[in-house]
Amino acid sequence: MSLSVIETLAAHRTQRAFTTQPVTDETFERIITAAQQMPTSQYLQAYSLVEVTDPAARAALAKITTMPTVGENGRLLVVLADQHRNAGLVPGAATKRALTEFDRFAGSIEDATLMTAAMVMVAESLGLGSVVLGSINNDTQAVIDLLHLPALTLPVFGLQLGYPTERPEKKPRLPLSAILFKDHYQEPATYQATLRQFDEQLHAYYQGRSSHARDEHLDHMTAEALHSAAKRRDFLKVVRRQGFLPELKN
Repeated sequence: MSLSVIETLAAHRTQRAFTTQPVTDETFERIITAAQQMPTSQYLQAYSLVEVTDPAARAALAKITTMPTVGENGRLLVVLADQHRNAGLVPGAATKRALTEFDRFAGSIEDATLMTAAMVMVAESLGLGSVVLGSINNDTQAVIDLLHLPALTLPVFGLQLGYPTERPEKKPRLPLSAILFKDHYQEPATYQATLRQFDEQLHAYYQGRSSHARDEHLDHMTAEALHSAAKRRDFLKVVRRQGFLPELKN
């Protein structure tokens, strides 16, 4: 029996460790085909999925993501932005340029993102756990080489699905007053009290969780994100090498 969409989202936790119980082909395909019903920009369905089963390849992705569990249990997907397929449907330089300029490049990223989000929701509604791995782009070119990805494709996320070994505490989210505005954007200065209250809640979560407890605040996490971004400064170069954004000057 599956959970409702609201129940699934309310119960979401990122899961990084999975049992040896296999995810059957039937369940795996059910997750993917259900997720395919998500919206897709201009019906281009500009995404593809690569399931990684080879132990050596999984070990390589574990090293890239700095997450050893990626090389272990569960099923592992790499979600691609893919205009390679569409470019082959209508060959020609004009088509290739239209599909690779920023508008359609962004559309392919959106398609891959929506597909990933939907697979997470479907999998978790069926009792599985998931972890979305943006960290595959710690070394995008290495992932492209590992998976033999052609031009006009780009890895966007990794996604690992399986039966979780534990149920971690639920991480809090910003309250509506910090993300939902009426008619115009609200500067954070107008809801500082809300942010302070949320920071206290976040700090309590990190100090009280059962594993990897630490002294953490919202500004610390933002600063940590700046450091992780430094590892990905070649991303735009890789995007260009894959044939996207031809309108940019070299």
